[in-house]
Amino acid sequence: MNSPTVLDFKLEVVTSIHVWDGERRLIGLDVVPLKSEACIVDIEKIDVNKIGVVPSSYQKFEESVRNWIETGIMDCSRKIPLNATPRKAEEVKLLPPLYIPASSLKGYIRTALLYHLLMEAASTQGKQAVASLLLKLVKLSSKPEVMDREVESVFMARPRFGKQGGSVDMLQQLHLAEPKAIKASSSINRAVVIDVNGNLVADPLLEVLLPGSTLEYQIRIPPLVSQNSVRIRGKDAGTLSQIIQLYNNLTPQLLSKALSEFGRAQLEHELDRVKKVSQSLASKGFDLSAYKDVLELLASDKCIPVRLGFATSHVSKTILLAVDQVAPNLSQQVRSTMSKHVGRTWDELTFKLVNMDRRWLGLGWAKLCTT
Repeated sequence: MNSPTVLDFKLEVVTSIHVWDGERRLIGLDVVPLKSEACIVDIEKIDVNKIGVVPSSYQKFEESVRNWIETGIMDCSRKIPLNATPRKAEEVKLLPPLYIPASSLKGYIRTALLYHLLMEAASTQGKQAVASLLLKLVKLSSKPEVMDREVESVFMARPRFGKQGGSVDMLQQLHLAEPKAIKASSSINRAVVIDVNGNLVADPLLEVLLPGSTLEYQIRIPPLVSQNSVRIRGKDAGTLSQIIQLYNNLTPQLLSKALSEFGRAQLEHELDRVKKVSQSLASKGFDLSAYKDVLELLASDKCIPVRLGFATSHVSKTILLAVDQVAPNLSQQVRSTMSKHVGRTWDELTFKLVNMDRRWLGLGWAKLCTT
Protein backbone atom coordinates (compact mmCIF):
# COMPACT_ATOMS: atom_id res chain seq x y z
CA MET A 1 0.00 0.00 0.00
CA ASN A 2 1.32 3.44 -0.95
CA SER A 3 2.22 5.87 1.81
CA PRO A 4 1.06 9.50 1.98
CA THR A 5 3.39 12.23 0.76
CA VAL A 6 4.77 14.26 3.64
CA LEU A 7 5.82 17.84 2.92
CA ASP A 8 7.71 19.92 5.47
CA PHE A 9 7.40 23.69 5.07
CA LYS A 10 9.00 26.58 6.90
CA LEU A 11 7.08 29.82 6.97
CA GLU A 12 9.31 32.83 7.58
CA VAL A 13 7.70 36.18 8.36
CA VAL A 14 8.96 38.95 6.06
CA THR A 15 7.02 42.03 7.19
CA SER A 16 4.73 41.37 10.18
CA ILE A 17 1.62 39.21 10.58
CA HIS A 18 -1.43 39.41 12.81
CA VAL A 19 -3.95 36.61 13.21
CA TRP A 20 -6.54 37.56 15.81
CA ASP A 21 -7.21 35.08 18.63
CA GLY A 22 -10.88 36.18 18.76
CA GLU A 23 -10.76 37.59 22.31
CA ARG A 24 -11.71 41.24 22.90
CA ARG A 25 -9.28 42.87 25.35
CA LEU A 26 -9.03 46.41 26.70
CA ILE A 27 -6.01 48.44 27.75
CA GLY A 28 -6.03 48.87 31.52
CA LEU A 29 -8.24 45.86 32.11
CA ASP A 30 -6.94 42.78 30.31
CA VAL A 31 -3.74 44.40 29.02
CA VAL A 32 -1.81 46.63 31.41
CA PRO A 33 1.09 48.77 30.11
CA LEU A 34 4.27 48.46 32.21
CA LYS A 35 6.88 50.82 30.77
CA SER A 36 8.13 49.04 27.61
CA GLU A 37 6.00 45.93 28.10
CA ALA A 38 2.35 44.99 28.24
CA CYS A 39 1.19 42.60 30.92
CA ILE A 40 -1.58 40.25 29.83
CA VAL A 41 -3.96 39.77 32.74
CA ASP A 42 -6.33 36.87 33.19
CA ILE A 43 -9.19 38.61 35.02
CA GLU A 44 -10.92 35.32 35.79
CA LYS A 45 -7.93 34.18 37.87
CA ILE A 46 -7.90 37.15 40.23
CA ASP A 47 -7.68 35.87 43.80
CA VAL A 48 -10.05 38.09 45.81
CA ASN A 49 -8.55 36.72 49.05
CA LYS A 50 -5.21 38.27 48.10
CA ILE A 51 -6.36 41.62 46.71
CA GLY A 52 -9.25 42.39 49.03
CA VAL A 53 -12.00 44.66 47.74
CA VAL A 54 -12.07 45.04 43.94
CA PRO A 55 -12.21 48.75 42.96
CA SER A 56 -15.52 49.78 41.38
CA SER A 57 -14.27 52.46 38.99
CA TYR A 58 -12.32 51.61 35.82
CA GLN A 59 -9.52 54.09 36.55
CA LYS A 60 -8.94 52.81 40.08
CA PHE A 61 -9.09 49.22 38.85
CA GLU A 62 -6.33 49.91 36.28
CA GLU A 63 -4.16 51.53 38.95
CA SER A 64 -4.80 48.63 41.32
CA VAL A 65 -3.96 45.99 38.71
CA ARG A 66 -0.65 47.71 37.98
CA ASN A 67 0.09 47.82 41.71
CA TRP A 68 -0.82 44.13 42.17
CA ILE A 69 1.54 43.17 39.35
CA GLU A 70 4.41 45.34 40.60
CA THR A 71 4.06 44.03 44.17
CA GLY A 72 3.79 40.40 43.06
CA ILE A 73 0.20 39.83 44.22
CA MET A 74 -0.84 39.10 40.65
CA ASP A 75 1.13 37.42 37.86
CA CYS A 76 1.05 38.24 34.16
CA SER A 77 -0.02 35.32 32.00
CA ARG A 78 2.64 36.67 29.62
CA LYS A 79 4.47 39.91 28.84
CA ILE A 80 4.71 41.38 25.36
CA PRO A 81 7.06 44.15 24.19
CA LEU A 82 5.05 47.35 23.75
CA ASN A 83 6.03 49.54 20.78
CA ALA A 84 3.10 51.94 20.89
CA THR A 85 1.39 54.39 23.21
CA PRO A 86 -2.02 52.92 24.06
CA ARG A 87 -5.10 55.04 24.68
CA LYS A 88 -7.29 54.61 27.76
CA ALA A 89 -9.62 51.62 27.47
CA GLU A 90 -8.47 51.03 23.89
CA GLU A 91 -9.12 47.62 22.35
CA VAL A 92 -6.07 45.52 21.55
CA LYS A 93 -6.04 42.37 19.45
CA LEU A 94 -3.59 39.61 20.38
CA LEU A 95 -2.15 36.61 18.55
CA PRO A 96 -3.33 33.05 19.32
CA PRO A 97 -0.91 30.68 21.13
CA LEU A 98 -0.03 29.01 17.81
CA TYR A 99 0.65 32.40 16.14
CA ILE A 100 -0.64 31.28 12.71
CA PRO A 101 -2.86 28.20 13.22
CA ALA A 102 -3.02 25.45 10.62
CA SER A 103 -6.61 26.46 9.83
CA SER A 104 -5.42 29.90 8.64
CA LEU A 105 -2.86 28.36 6.29
CA LYS A 106 -5.32 25.71 5.05
CA GLY A 107 -7.87 28.40 4.20
CA TYR A 108 -5.17 30.22 2.24
CA ILE A 109 -4.27 26.98 0.42
CA ARG A 110 -7.93 26.55 -0.57
CA THR A 111 -8.05 30.04 -2.08
CA ALA A 112 -4.73 29.46 -3.90
CA LEU A 113 -5.96 26.18 -5.40
CA LEU A 114 -9.23 27.72 -6.58
CA TYR A 115 -7.30 30.63 -8.12
CA HIS A 116 -5.02 28.20 -9.98
CA LEU A 117 -7.88 25.99 -11.20
CA LEU A 118 -9.78 29.02 -12.52
CA MET A 119 -6.75 30.42 -14.33
CA GLU A 120 -5.91 26.97 -15.72
CA ALA A 121 -9.47 26.59 -17.03
CA ALA A 122 -9.26 30.03 -18.63
CA SER A 123 -6.03 28.98 -20.34
CA THR A 124 -7.34 25.66 -21.68
CA GLN A 125 -11.01 26.48 -22.31
CA GLY A 126 -10.75 30.19 -23.03
CA LYS A 127 -11.58 33.20 -20.88
CA GLN A 128 -15.00 33.67 -22.45
CA ALA A 129 -16.12 30.13 -21.56
CA VAL A 130 -14.95 30.49 -17.95
CA ALA A 131 -16.46 33.99 -17.69
CA SER A 132 -19.83 32.57 -18.80
CA LEU A 133 -19.52 29.80 -16.23
CA LEU A 134 -18.71 32.27 -13.45
CA LEU A 135 -21.69 34.45 -14.37
CA LYS A 136 -23.91 31.41 -13.82
CA LEU A 137 -22.23 30.26 -10.61
CA VAL A 138 -21.65 33.48 -8.65
CA LYS A 139 -24.83 34.38 -6.79
CA LEU A 140 -24.82 38.14 -6.32
CA SER A 141 -28.11 37.98 -4.43
CA SER A 142 -26.67 35.62 -1.80
CA LYS A 143 -24.96 36.48 1.47
CA PRO A 144 -21.28 37.42 0.97
CA GLU A 145 -19.98 34.25 2.67
CA VAL A 146 -21.81 31.96 0.22
CA MET A 147 -21.63 34.09 -2.94
CA ASP A 148 -18.95 31.90 -4.56
CA ARG A 149 -19.87 28.56 -2.97
CA GLU A 150 -21.02 27.05 -6.28
CA VAL A 151 -17.69 28.02 -7.87
CA GLU A 152 -15.88 25.95 -5.24
CA SER A 153 -18.33 23.09 -5.76
CA VAL A 154 -17.62 22.89 -9.49
CA PHE A 155 -13.83 23.10 -9.25
CA MET A 156 -13.08 21.49 -5.89
CA ALA A 157 -15.92 19.11 -4.95
CA ARG A 158 -17.91 16.15 -6.24
CA PRO A 159 -21.33 14.77 -5.12
CA ARG A 160 -21.42 11.88 -2.65
CA PHE A 161 -23.01 8.53 -3.42
CA GLY A 162 -26.76 8.23 -3.92
CA LYS A 163 -28.83 9.48 -1.00
CA GLN A 164 -25.87 10.42 1.21
CA GLY A 165 -26.19 14.05 0.15
CA GLY A 166 -23.53 16.71 0.33
CA SER A 167 -20.22 16.54 -1.47
CA VAL A 168 -16.64 15.30 -1.22
CA ASP A 169 -14.05 18.08 -1.06
CA MET A 170 -10.61 18.09 -2.70
CA LEU A 171 -8.93 19.07 0.59
CA GLN A 172 -10.92 16.61 2.68
CA GLN A 173 -8.02 14.19 3.07
CA LEU A 174 -5.24 16.76 3.22
CA HIS A 175 -3.86 16.93 6.76
CA LEU A 176 -2.06 20.05 7.91
CA ALA A 177 -0.47 19.74 11.35
CA GLU A 178 -0.41 22.66 13.76
CA PRO A 179 2.82 24.67 13.47
CA LYS A 180 5.96 24.28 15.51
CA ALA A 181 7.62 27.59 16.37
CA ILE A 182 11.30 27.41 15.41
CA LYS A 183 11.85 31.06 16.24
CA ALA A 184 9.05 33.41 17.19
CA SER A 185 8.92 36.91 18.62
CA SER A 186 6.09 39.40 18.79
CA SER A 187 5.29 42.91 19.94
CA ILE A 188 2.28 45.16 20.27
CA ASN A 189 2.38 47.81 17.55
CA ARG A 190 0.03 50.41 16.20
CA ALA A 191 -1.01 49.62 12.65
CA VAL A 192 -2.41 52.31 10.37
CA VAL A 193 -5.01 52.04 7.65
CA ILE A 194 -4.62 54.90 5.17
CA ASP A 195 -6.41 55.67 1.93
CA VAL A 196 -4.55 56.31 -1.32
CA ASN A 197 -4.48 60.04 -0.48
CA GLY A 198 -2.71 59.44 2.84
CA ASN A 199 -5.74 60.08 5.05
CA LEU A 200 -5.94 58.01 8.22
CA VAL A 201 -8.90 55.61 8.22
CA ALA A 202 -8.08 53.57 11.35
CA ASP A 203 -5.16 52.83 13.68
CA PRO A 204 -5.75 49.52 15.50
CA LEU A 205 -3.48 48.22 18.25
CA LEU A 206 -2.22 44.75 17.30
CA GLU A 207 0.15 42.11 18.54
CA VAL A 208 2.16 41.16 15.46
CA LEU A 209 4.50 38.29 14.70
CA LEU A 210 7.78 39.99 13.85
CA PRO A 211 10.01 39.63 10.77
CA GLY A 212 12.37 36.66 10.97
CA SER A 213 9.94 34.59 13.03
CA THR A 214 9.81 31.05 11.61
CA LEU A 215 7.10 28.42 11.93
CA GLU A 216 7.32 24.85 10.69
CA TYR A 217 4.32 23.06 9.17
CA GLN A 218 3.86 19.49 7.97
CA ILE A 219 1.39 18.63 5.22
CA ARG A 220 0.27 15.08 4.46
CA ILE A 221 -1.22 14.36 1.06
CA PRO A 222 -2.86 10.94 0.63
CA PRO A 223 -1.42 8.59 -2.00
CA LEU A 224 -2.99 8.26 -5.44
CA VAL A 225 -5.99 5.94 -5.51
CA SER A 226 -6.22 3.31 -8.26
CA GLN A 227 -9.54 3.02 -10.04
CA ASN A 228 -9.17 -0.76 -9.72
CA SER A 229 -8.53 -0.73 -5.98
CA VAL A 230 -12.24 -0.22 -5.18
CA ARG A 231 -14.81 -2.14 -7.19
CA ILE A 232 -18.27 -0.63 -7.39
CA ARG A 233 -20.61 -1.41 -10.21
CA GLY A 234 -23.83 0.11 -11.45
CA LYS A 235 -24.88 3.74 -11.13
CA ASP A 236 -22.36 4.45 -8.32
CA ALA A 237 -19.38 3.53 -10.50
CA GLY A 238 -19.38 6.93 -12.22
CA THR A 239 -19.62 8.76 -8.89
CA LEU A 240 -16.68 6.77 -7.51
CA SER A 241 -14.62 7.53 -10.61
CA GLN A 242 -15.23 11.27 -10.19
CA ILE A 243 -14.32 11.18 -6.49
CA ILE A 244 -11.10 9.26 -7.14
CA GLN A 245 -10.13 11.67 -9.91
CA LEU A 246 -10.79 14.63 -7.58
CA TYR A 247 -8.58 13.15 -4.85
CA ASN A 248 -5.84 12.23 -7.34
CA ASN A 249 -5.78 15.79 -8.70
CA LEU A 250 -4.30 17.01 -5.41
CA THR A 251 -0.58 16.34 -5.79
CA PRO A 252 2.48 18.01 -4.22
CA GLN A 253 3.25 19.48 -7.64
CA LEU A 254 -0.23 21.03 -7.95
CA LEU A 255 -0.09 22.39 -4.40
CA SER A 256 3.31 24.00 -4.94
CA LYS A 257 2.31 25.44 -8.32
CA ALA A 258 -0.98 26.86 -7.03
CA LEU A 259 0.65 28.52 -4.01
CA SER A 260 3.41 29.99 -6.17
CA GLU A 261 1.04 31.34 -8.83
CA PHE A 262 -1.35 32.84 -6.29
CA GLY A 263 1.42 34.33 -4.14
CA ARG A 264 3.28 35.88 -7.07
CA ALA A 265 0.07 37.28 -8.56
CA GLN A 266 -0.62 39.05 -5.24
CA LEU A 267 2.96 40.27 -5.05
CA GLU A 268 2.85 41.74 -8.55
CA HIS A 269 -0.50 43.34 -7.80
CA GLU A 270 0.71 44.94 -4.54
CA LEU A 271 3.92 46.20 -6.16
CA ASP A 272 1.86 47.86 -8.87
CA ARG A 273 -0.34 49.53 -6.23
CA VAL A 274 2.68 50.80 -4.28
CA LYS A 275 4.39 52.23 -7.37
CA LYS A 276 1.27 54.15 -8.38
CA VAL A 277 0.91 56.05 -5.09
CA SER A 278 4.38 56.03 -3.52
CA GLN A 279 5.19 59.61 -4.48
CA SER A 280 1.90 61.10 -3.26
CA LEU A 281 1.95 59.08 -0.01
CA ALA A 282 5.57 60.09 0.70
CA SER A 283 4.45 63.73 0.66
CA LYS A 284 1.95 62.84 3.41
CA GLY A 285 4.61 61.20 5.62
CA PHE A 286 4.18 57.61 4.46
CA ASP A 287 7.36 56.67 2.61
CA LEU A 288 6.76 53.25 1.03
CA SER A 289 10.18 52.92 -0.63
CA ALA A 290 11.31 50.35 1.96
CA TYR A 291 8.07 48.40 1.43
CA LYS A 292 8.69 48.41 -2.32
CA ASP A 293 12.25 47.12 -1.77
CA VAL A 294 11.01 44.32 0.49
CA LEU A 295 8.39 43.25 -2.06
CA GLU A 296 10.93 43.25 -4.91
CA LEU A 297 13.35 41.19 -2.81
CA LEU A 298 10.56 38.74 -2.00
CA ALA A 299 9.72 38.48 -5.72
CA SER A 300 13.29 37.37 -6.48
CA ASP A 301 13.34 34.79 -3.65
CA LYS A 302 13.18 31.08 -4.53
CA CYS A 303 10.66 30.49 -1.76
CA ILE A 304 6.92 30.98 -2.30
CA PRO A 305 5.50 34.38 -1.28
CA VAL A 306 2.32 34.22 0.82
CA ARG A 307 0.14 36.85 2.47
CA LEU A 308 -1.73 35.80 5.58
CA GLY A 309 -3.77 37.16 8.43
CA PHE A 310 -5.65 40.28 9.43
CA ALA A 311 -5.63 43.52 7.40
CA THR A 312 -4.07 42.09 4.26
CA SER A 313 -6.48 42.63 1.36
CA HIS A 314 -9.43 41.17 -0.52
CA VAL A 315 -7.08 39.63 -3.08
CA SER A 316 -5.35 37.47 -0.46
CA LYS A 317 -8.61 36.03 0.87
CA THR A 318 -10.69 35.67 -2.30
CA ILE A 319 -10.37 34.73 -5.97
CA LEU A 320 -10.92 38.35 -6.99
CA LEU A 321 -7.61 38.53 -8.87
CA ALA A 322 -8.69 35.64 -11.09
CA VAL A 323 -12.15 37.14 -11.63
CA ASP A 324 -10.52 40.49 -12.52
CA GLN A 325 -8.60 38.78 -15.32
CA VAL A 326 -11.25 36.36 -16.56
CA ALA A 327 -14.53 38.26 -16.06
CA PRO A 328 -13.85 41.97 -15.33
CA ASN A 329 -17.53 42.94 -15.68
CA LEU A 330 -18.51 40.37 -13.05
CA SER A 331 -15.69 41.65 -10.84
CA GLN A 332 -17.21 45.14 -10.86
CA GLN A 333 -20.62 43.69 -10.00
CA VAL A 334 -19.12 41.78 -7.07
CA ARG A 335 -17.43 44.92 -5.75
CA SER A 336 -20.67 46.89 -6.04
CA THR A 337 -22.70 44.15 -4.32
CA MET A 338 -20.16 43.79 -1.51
CA SER A 339 -20.11 47.56 -0.97
CA LYS A 340 -23.87 47.45 -0.35
CA HIS A 341 -23.46 44.54 2.10
CA VAL A 342 -20.73 46.14 4.20
CA GLY A 343 -21.97 49.72 3.92
CA ARG A 344 -18.70 51.12 2.55
CA THR A 345 -16.58 50.89 -0.57
CA TRP A 346 -15.41 47.30 -0.97
CA ASP A 347 -12.26 47.90 -2.93
CA GLU A 348 -8.52 48.27 -2.59
CA LEU A 349 -8.52 51.92 -1.72
CA THR A 350 -6.41 51.55 1.42
CA PHE A 351 -3.01 50.38 2.63
CA LYS A 352 -2.60 48.58 5.96
CA LEU A 353 0.85 49.38 7.37
CA VAL A 354 3.01 48.93 10.45
CA ASN A 355 6.09 51.01 11.18
CA MET A 356 8.95 48.55 11.71
CA ASP A 357 12.33 50.13 12.56
CA ARG A 358 11.21 53.43 11.00
CA ARG A 359 10.04 51.71 7.81
CA TRP A 360 6.41 51.55 6.71
CA LEU A 361 5.68 47.96 5.70
CA GLY A 362 2.45 46.25 4.65
CA LEU A 363 0.99 43.60 6.93
CA GLY A 364 0.88 39.89 6.22
CA TRP A 365 3.86 38.99 4.00
CA ALA A 366 5.85 35.81 4.55
CA LYS A 367 7.65 33.20 2.46
CA LEU A 368 6.98 29.48 2.43
CA CYS A 369 10.01 27.27 1.87
CA THR A 370 10.15 23.50 1.49
CA THR A 371 12.68 21.74 3.68
